[in-house]
Amino acid sequence: MFLKKYIFIIIAQTTPDPFDDSASPNPYTPPLSEPFVYGEQMIRGVNLGGWLVIEPFITPSLFDQFPASEKKVVDEWTLCERLGPEEARRQLETHYDTFVVEHDFELMAQMGLNHVRIPIGHWAVLANPDEPYVGLVAWDYLIKGIQWARKYGLRVMVELHTAPGSQNGWNHSGRQGTIGWLNGTQGVFNADRTLAIVEAMARHFSDPEWSHAVPLFGVLNEPAMTSLKNHAAMMEWYHKSYDTIRNSTGDNGPTLSYHDGFLPLPMWSHFFENTTRVILETHLYLIFDQGLVYMPREVQAEFPCGAWRKSLVRSMNETGPTMVGEFSVATNDCGKYLNGIGHGNRYEGTDNLVKNIPVCKNCTCVGSEDWKSWTDEYKQFLKLFAERQMDAYESGIGWFFWTYKTENHVNPHWDYLLGWKEGWLPLDANKRVHSCSEVKIQETPTASLLPSSLLDPMAASTEV
Repeated sequence: MFLKKYIFIIIAQTTPDPFDDSASPNPYTPPLSEPFVYGEQMIRGVNLGGWLVIEPFITPSLFDQFPASEKKVVDEWTLCERLGPEEARRQLETHYDTFVVEHDFELMAQMGLNHVRIPIGHWAVLANPDEPYVGLVAWDYLIKGIQWARKYGLRVMVELHTAPGSQNGWNHSGRQGTIGWLNGTQGVFNADRTLAIVEAMARHFSDPEWSHAVPLFGVLNEPAMTSLKNHAAMMEWYHKSYDTIRNSTGDNGPTLSYHDGFLPLPMWSHFFENTTRVILETHLYLIFDQGLVYMPREVQAEFPCGAWRKSLVRSMNETGPTMVGEFSVATNDCGKYLNGIGHGNRYEGTDNLVKNIPVCKNCTCVGSEDWKSWTDEYKQFLKLFAERQMDAYESGIGWFFWTYKTENHVNPHWDYLLGWKEGWLPLDANKRVHSCSEVKIQETPTASLLPSSLLDPMAASTEV
């Protein structure tokens, strides 16, 4: 496998030195050329979900181009398969060119953020002729995004969002359905392919040109350990990937982030002993637990300050640096395609892959995503909920909101850009109004039963 070292002709047209690390996004953040001390300085960032890895709930128009009766196009695999190689490349390049542009990084700096997490598919690094994905093209856009982030002083976490065979069976892994990573007849082969991919990526970003701009590397997004029967094999792969990367990069490689696999955080206690510069990553959402969705708003707004903050504090003490890599302000799962194309939702009891019981009597999603009709009172609740989450997650080493934007603001609870413009997210992430200091924590039976990580938006997909 070979990753090219780029000579950036286009970049050179916009800046004299394409590797200038002198920029800082705001007065609270050191320039890229100086260390960012994780744990002392908080990660405050957003995800660029749906840009280089397609997700239906972020960019639904790519899937709405097909007749409603054609429900087989549900992920990037089937999208590329349905369009064919030439048309798939044309549509995806148009999407890459327009969905995220340089101005977005300028806005992120204005928002008071200091990091951006950029998910990338494995096919951007290693194209397999047996897969219909548009291979290698997204890598060029990843590099472009990193250079834009560098210009505005934003640090980048590059994150492998997919694995050959699918590490969780959800549409954001590239292919919805069966898990074929460390599972099935090709499971070990696919895991070995993934190992080669992450080693090459980490080695690339350990070069001096990139080490300041890309200090964090997410080794693999959301492997579904709760669906894989052999947790030990998954944990062994984590250790193997760490050794492979460190043997390749030496002391120069990026800090590595490992997702908790939806296991309770205490299960990772002492797991990363004898490692250096490693982060345990968790993703926290209210909306996939019926007990939490049912709670009154004032209780929802307090909840992150209790169970989740306590869990993060414990993980920091027992495991090491712990980060919330994804969260949102959604309090139900009503968003379009949130649970996948062809699925309903838990909130109304229409999801055909979970118990068909609505979370409350007469629950309805009608109007829930019409943000233009939201009241000032509801926007104030969302701001309270968002800022208390941010404060709670800084009991760890910080957070990334999922996601920066959705197409035409179709799913507003997941849209940082819209929330920033409309006032339910802070104008400056460093100057927040609300915090957990406002909350008198009371333990609840619901909280005591929850794992530290709840399922992510695509958890309704088939598990094995």
